[in-house]
Amino acid sequence: MTSLMVTWTDIFEGTGKFFYWIFKGMRVLGQGPNIFISLFIVGLLAYWTMYLVKYKNQSKRSGIPD
Repeated sequence: MTSLMVTWTDIFEGTGKFFYWIFKGMRVLGQGPNIFISLFIVGLLAYWTMYLVKYKNQSKRSGIPD
């Protein structure tokens, strides 16, 4: 008969094996994810700034004070 009981040791060992597996893949990827995330954030900031300028110009034309 098999036991279905899970111990804390099983949980921590499983978590450790999972992270070792993940970090092996991260070594292969190198700096790629960091560059992608950085470019994504810079793109979002540029998009946000573009809309800030657009709405500021729109409010100036409408006569709404800053």
